[in-house]
Amino acid sequence: MQTAGYTSYRTISTETASPGALLLQLYQAAIRNAGQAQIAIGKHDVAEAHARIMRMQEIVAELRRTLDFEQGGEIATRLAALYDYMQGRLIQANIQKDVTPLAEVQGLLRQLLAAWQVAVQKSTQAGSPAQAPAVSPAAAAPPRALNAMVG
Repeated sequence: MQTAGYTSYRTISTETASPGALLLQLYQAAIRNAGQAQIAIGKHDVAEAHARIMRMQEIVAELRRTLDFEQGGEIATRLAALYDYMQGRLIQANIQKDVTPLAEVQGLLRQLLAAWQVAVQKSTQAGSPAQAPAVSPAAAAPPRALNAMVG
């Protein structure tokens, strides 16, 4: 259960974050939900596992939706294919309540998060907005939708 203070903090941090920071928050939320889903599967809590996997699917869909294929070129195309693969593995994990595909997706998300952290840090140090080239800020979800995903 989240306290009102935490909810307010999360809302403010999401609404004021740069596109790069929002991207990192989405990856972190997906990774966190993967861990929670794995725990729920271990406890045979089917409803909680389903909810966490569905949240992951929403986040991965949002990550794919924000890709800018014109600016991102081949990188955006490859990320789209990877996100599609992740979605398939998440569906499999949800149907079978299997931690193996969840762990695989979590590992992929961790690798991508590490790469994006470097990209965001470099773009921030260079004085440009913290935004990765394959992500379109215009396609970013409204803050309220992001609050639901990262919270």
